[in-house]
Formats: sequence, structure tokens, C-alpha cells
Amino acid sequence: NSELSCKPLCLMFVDESDHETLTAILGPVVAERNAMKESRLILSLGGLPRSFSFHFRGTGYDEKMVREMEGLEASGSTYICTLCDSTRVEAAHNMVLHAITRSHQENLERYEVWRTNPFSESADELRDRVKGVSAKPFMETQPTLDALHCDIGNATEFYKIFQDEIGEMHARGGAPPPSREERRRWRAALDKQLRKKLKLKPVMRMNGNYARRLMTDESVEVVCELVRSEERRQALRELMGLYLQMKPVWRATWPARECPDQLCRYS
Repeated sequence: NSELSCKPLCLMFVDESDHETLTAILGPVVAERNAMKESRLILSLGGLPRSFSFHFRGTGYDEKMVREMEGLEASGSTYICTLCDSTRVEAAHNMVLHAITRSHQENLERYEVWRTNPFSESADELRDRVKGVSAKPFMETQPTLDALHCDIGNATEFYKIFQDEIGEMHARGGAPPPSREERRRWRAALDKQLRKKLKLKPVMRMNGNYARRLMTDESVEVVCELVRSEERRQALRELMGLYLQMKPVWRATWPARECPDQLCRYS
């Protein structure tokens, strides 16, 4: 989990260095890893020689580091995702269906296309072909989600649910979707209530501290004061209760040891 997969030294290099400096510093580490992958360690166990191989899994990296390691454009890129080829426009129209399609090997191949331009394409055509790869990938990363981003992702969804409950979305039936102005009113009401009762100031973008303070029984009770239906209030309390019950699964260092029951029920 996040506690085990944190790479503070590498992250420091990524945050403070340009691509050339980073590759120069971490290049020998990557070379040594590759040499170890291709070697075998033979140990005598119980009088019998046993052969072991080395595997490295680059996990727990943040978006900036993944982009740096895999040779992708910076986070302001049109190619918004480090896991697939989606552009910002495509992602805005598809918020549900996701698939991990990028790979380290494919990024290496795309870099060669970017470098050589074998089809003599224009800059825009070439960029579209390589889907945002603009530097040579030099370390393979494995897609994972750390505990912090689980918190942030879940809190973002609950923040939307709270607004929908305040605006009684469930009662609209076949009515047209709410206008932007209506949604703005619901959000303003939620922000005002959270600030007044919990001293929780609105944020432009969800962060870990806000997420952890929002995802509590106390905050649900505060939100329920703005929800008219007792049935819906009860449903909100149950939903938050389930969330808090399952939270140890992604916050624990060893979920199988620390919360086996929740792990069995988690899906």
C-alpha cells in the first residue's frame, strides 16, 4: 500500500530536476535493475541449490513521476491520461468506461516513431500518432492507486452525491436535467453548511485533508440537515457507514492481516 510503495528519494529527483538531470541520476539505477532482472541468484537451501530471479515493480508513483518515467508530456497535455490514449475532449464525454491500454513497451515504440517520423507527417499528425509520448521512457511503471487517491476519489463522489440530495435529484423523474445555475446553488448551499458547522472551507480541487474531513459521520449529519426526506437521510447515513467500515481495506498496510473480514466483503 502507500506506506510500502512510497519512493521519497525518486520523487524528490522528479520534483526538483529536469528530464536530463533525472535520467542522468537514475540511469545507473535502471541499468543495475535490468542487469539483476537478467541474472539468477543461486542459494543452497536444505542442501539443495535453488535458483531465484529478481522482479521489480514500479508502483506508488504520482502522475508527475509516471509522466517523467514513461516519457509522456506534462500534466497540461491534451493527452490527459497516463493509462490510456484519451484526450481531454474524449474523457469529458466518457466518464464511465475505462481501460488500461498504455504500456512501457508501447511507449518505447512510440518514442522511436516520434524521434524518426517514418511517415514524414506534420508535427500535429505525428503528435496524434504517438499519443503524447515526447521523450524516451526509461523506467517501467505499474498502474496502481494509492490510499490517498482512494480517499480523494471517494470524497469527490460523495461531494456530488451530497449536492444531488440537497437538490432532490431523486424526485425529478423524467424532468430535464438540472441547469448549471441550479447545480451552482446546491453546491453553494453545501459549501456554506460545511463551512458554518464544520469550519470546512471550500476548495477548488479536492485534496487529502478535505477528503478525510468530509468523509465522517459528523459531516453526514451536517448534510442531512439540508435533506428534507427522512428516508434519504437514512440512506446517506448507511452509505457513509458502509464507506467507513470498508476504509481500512485500502488504508491498512497489510489488509489481509489487519482487516481480513472487510477484505473478504470488499468488492
